[in-house]
Amino acid sequence: MKRDLIEIAQIHGSFGLHGKIQVKPYGESFAQFKTYTQLIIGKSGRPLKVVSCIQSTDFILLELEGISRRDQVERLRGETLFITRDQLGSTDQDEEYWRDIIGLQAIDLQGRSLGTVVSIFSTGSNDVYVVDPEKHYYIPATKDVVREISVEKGFLRIDTSLLEDLLD
Repeated sequence: MKRDLIEIAQIHGSFGLHGKIQVKPYGESFAQFKTYTQLIIGKSGRPLKVVSCIQSTDFILLELEGISRRDQVERLRGETLFITRDQLGSTDQDEEYWRDIIGLQAIDLQGRSLGTVVSIFSTGSNDVYVVDPEKHYYIPATKDVVREISVEKGFLRIDTSLLEDLLD
């Protein structure tokens, strides 16, 4: 059975002597992070129960079942932490997870392909979809520009009339 794993953090190192793990989360929400009941270390790891989860200034401090010594944590430095897809919360209407948008075909209102969404970044006011690995079209993820997202059908529809100078 193949697991759909979502990367959520990287192990930065140990904290204290008793196996606390210092992790740098990829997302911004500690509130979401602390809802995870099990974490997976590395893609081939087994799920480990979260015993405690504490927010610090730049990191999250975790205690995981079965890890109780500093030397155990140090061997894990640099490893990626994952959750399973079913641990993700549901999205609101008209919201999608970035991982579901990456790989979608970007098409204009006439159905012409602009390329595939290869990455996404946030500007603070909105996200930006990077389309086409060579041309790097930067598409603002606003309702005016992105008219439709269909993960099921594999595309997002873009009003290119607002992006005339950005697509040359």
